[in-house]
Amino acid sequence: MASLALAAFLGLLVSLSNAEKTQSSPSCCSLLSEAFPDCVYDKNTQAWSSEKYNFWSATAVLDPTCIFTPDSTEDVSRAVRLFAQNECKFSIKGGGHSNIPGAASIDDGVMMVMSRMKTTDLYPDKGYIHVGAGVLLKEIYATLDPHNLSAVIGRYGEIGLGLAVGAGISYFSNRDGLAVDNIRNYEVVLASGEVVNSNRKENRDLFWALKGGNNNFGVVTHFDFNTVAIPGRVYGGLIHYPESSLDKVDDLIYDYHTRQAVEGLLTHAMPQWVYNGSTNDTYNLTPLVYNDNVDELPPILKPWLDVPHISTSLAPRTYENLSIYLNEDFGDGLIQEQRVFTVYADKKFYKDVLYKFREWLQNFQDVPGFLGAHLNMPITPRQVDQGLLKGGNPLGLENAGNSTLGVLFFGITFEDPQYKEHILPEHDKFVQSMIDLARERGVLYPYIMLTYCGYNQAAIASYGPENVDRLWRVQRQYDPKDMFQRFVPGGQKLPPQSNK
Repeated sequence: MASLALAAFLGLLVSLSNAEKTQSSPSCCSLLSEAFPDCVYDKNTQAWSSEKYNFWSATAVLDPTCIFTPDSTEDVSRAVRLFAQNECKFSIKGGGHSNIPGAASIDDGVMMVMSRMKTTDLYPDKGYIHVGAGVLLKEIYATLDPHNLSAVIGRYGEIGLGLAVGAGISYFSNRDGLAVDNIRNYEVVLASGEVVNSNRKENRDLFWALKGGNNNFGVVTHFDFNTVAIPGRVYGGLIHYPESSLDKVDDLIYDYHTRQAVEGLLTHAMPQWVYNGSTNDTYNLTPLVYNDNVDELPPILKPWLDVPHISTSLAPRTYENLSIYLNEDFGDGLIQEQRVFTVYADKKFYKDVLYKFREWLQNFQDVPGFLGAHLNMPITPRQVDQGLLKGGNPLGLENAGNSTLGVLFFGITFEDPQYKEHILPEHDKFVQSMIDLARERGVLYPYIMLTYCGYNQAAIASYGPENVDRLWRVQRQYDPKDMFQRFVPGGQKLPPQSNK
């Protein structure tokens, strides 16, 4: 009897020890270090500190217990099995361009950084490029440009591949649709550690779900992007407009959304209104691209040059050069906050929103380094149709019918975190007031683009109850123990189902 009591007591000690391991981040990091001695950075080391702060926005910086930098899909698979067995909380970081706390980092957990997974293998005869999850967009362009090929990916060179599980607007979107609709295959590590391919033939439901479903189903380790042929260099750059020209630029925005982007499939424009608090000045910087080997803008884009402007840098360029050039003035480490919503294209609403945003921004002109930015990006009927033709996605855009949608982005930047507690809630309230105005005028479309959303905006819920229910069915199939809901707490998680 005594021996049985002793055995029970020792069993209890073992059980308590195991319980501590499942709840203790240091224990998870110790186990990870044993398994991957060359891939784990312990807290407060130089490498840990460098990676901890390596984010576009200071709002994304948290305090991970350790940082894991896998070299391969097999490393990720082994690590995910370890995380599942020991109930370790973790995050997944690609390029680190989200401003949302927890989207790519974590407090008291493991931050898995994909930066060593830099594969860019081109298969021109098969029409795709195979890229690792740590690749930056400029590296994809650099691989493709010499072969007169490109891909439907993001526009700024320092961005990673988070857009490939979010949405993704591209230079080619007017012709080919969103980035998620031009992915041939996802290589995914599931909660069990199993590695699967997800495409139109294998794991088709998972393929659909990943095209907007974020980090809720597994760790994507590699992406296969379809390639598109290009005629060498393309024509693009920036046009800088003064405040006195903004009303005419606003007219061009509506024309671009409803005519130029619809009729000119090789066009791309992304007007950016910028407010500079230090000068109390508003101006416009418009990246303009014509995806053809020409020496000047074609007639459909000529109106952009007819509006009085300060300067232009339009010139023949490679896509690598274009992606680096457009990214030059986007520094890292400042406070960045962004919010977004979607409307049916409406000229008056576009103008009213810009006027109201400029007026609101002036309340903060004395905040050091304060900048505001407003973008208005079209999703045309063709873009939506391309998604349907290529297997569909969960975004819920097909209900727009034959109308162009405008994705309205509102961003603010400043230097000193002491202002966060005041400015960020005010920014939230302002954008919500614009959403309310859009609803009142009957132009609101219920889509929140995940890659531009704010920290408390319900992007996945905006896809609609039917799509959310289907995402949950996929989640239960591929992650029946809810690992990616419970142990990957950051980013946009699946919202409650409509029938619960």
